[in-house]
Amino acid sequence: MRIALKEKNLSWEPILVNLRAREQKRPEFLALNPNGTVPVLRDGDTLLYDSTIINEYLEEQYPEPALTYPDPPRRGKVRQWEDYGDANFLRPAENIFIHNKGWRQFEAADLERFRQRMLESLAYVNNALAGKDYLAGRFSYGDIAFAPRVIMLEELGIALPEELVAVRAWIDRLKRRPSVENLER
Repeated sequence: MRIALKEKNLSWEPILVNLRAREQKRPEFLALNPNGTVPVLRDGDTLLYDSTIINEYLEEQYPEPALTYPDPPRRGKVRQWEDYGDANFLRPAENIFIHNKGWRQFEAADLERFRQRMLESLAYVNNALAGKDYLAGRFSYGDIAFAPRVIMLEELGIALPEELVAVRAWIDRLKRRPSVENLER
């Protein structure tokens, strides 16, 4: 969500939620999001949660610059990349991240499974990036789904295989975007 807000040059006031202290499970937060998850966006009288839903709202409410396509086939591809990134890369990356932070402990076998899932998804991404700078052709919500954790593979203890040349170049492009380069980790 932060990347999309920055890409669209929107101003916002972040309110940090201490996940380790489980602030997202407190009644005042659950009143905003009954799922007890982040992010949550309040825009005037509109209150939304879930990054995909928030991104779709931002795109419709603030269409410029566009982070998806106007035509249904290409917009559908962007949505598929966002879903794929969330399910196959971000979830295992988040598990490794919270393990490394000491917030939750996983067994070594689970960590290896998460690592393998991430690498398999990056191999798929590598093939999809052939001849393209970004997953859907131009920078989009599909790339945003991967960006927060793909830029910190080393910090997660994930060695990017040498043969994933397109992924390596894509990560470099992501890191150079002003919306990504100073992400809080």
